[in-house]
Amino acid sequence: MKAIWALLWLPLPAVLSAQAPGPGAEVPTLALTTRGAFFALSVPDLDASSRWYSDKLGLKVVMRVPRTDQAAVTVLEGGGLIVELIQHDGALSLSRAAPAAKDRLMIHGLFKAGVIVDQFDQALELLRARGVEFAIGPFPARPGQRANVIIKDNAGNLIQIFGN
Repeated sequence: MKAIWALLWLPLPAVLSAQAPGPGAEVPTLALTTRGAFFALSVPDLDASSRWYSDKLGLKVVMRVPRTDQAAVTVLEGGGLIVELIQHDGALSLSRAAPAAKDRLMIHGLFKAGVIVDQFDQALELLRARGVEFAIGPFPARPGQRANVIIKDNAGNLIQIFGN
């Protein structure tokens, strides 16, 4: 795994292999525009997750790190959001690693990521139109609480979206 971290510190041209969409390919509109957010996820299928974040959130692949030491990395970016996806051959699903835990909340550590967006209602419309699974909500803004929704990506990761 040390090799993956070392690759991430190389100058961008050394690892960049993002491809522009082919002729006639539809480039999705960004679903979320933030002031800046980042999260990284371990995923079971790098290509499927890359497609999900591109198709559903409109992010573009900005870096691909070839498989090294049993792991490959893809970084997507757009609208102030950076998502790093890592597929490691030795990674286990929650159900295999901790069969007694039926929910990510029951494991100490990160269980969801979140972003704040300026155009919450517009983001909801785009996410619905793209068939994104709403895990919880949406909830309207009220005193002491921002408008928010929790979505689920193709690998079951939770992402909470808050209105500004």
